[in-house]
Amino acid sequence: MSSQMYNTFNDPAQIPSLPHRGSALRGVLVGFIPLGLLLLVVAITVLLTALARQLVASSGFFVQQQASMIVLIVGLVVALMFCIIAIVRIMRNITSWQRSGAGGQARAALLALGFTALIVLVPVVLAIVLPQNPAP
Repeated sequence: MSSQMYNTFNDPAQIPSLPHRGSALRGVLVGFIPLGLLLLVVAITVLLTALARQLVASSGFFVQQQASMIVLIVGLVVALMFCIIAIVRIMRNITSWQRSGAGGQARAALLALGFTALIVLVPVVLAIVLPQNPAP
């Protein structure tokens, strides 16, 4: 057996799962990035809403309401943009992980993205299902 043949059979680059062992936790953490960004943007939006209300407190209720609505709409748009960008980037990472043989890491990230979607959708479903006014 030649040494060239020996080197091709024992090349560590042929084992794709070797550098990705134990990386399911990393996949889960990467999958929860959109949820973390959403929580961060919501917290900043709530703080900015309170600040805007305090700044226009002397102008009256309707000005406070308008300022609050503007800040909340801008916060919603920013949160939506951050989540979309994060999800697109994470999906690209998942694709590259699957191609490189890190199936466990990719599955963990997809599972975390699914949980993120459930966490975001639960308040919407509750608002639809639960009655808005109590029965007489």
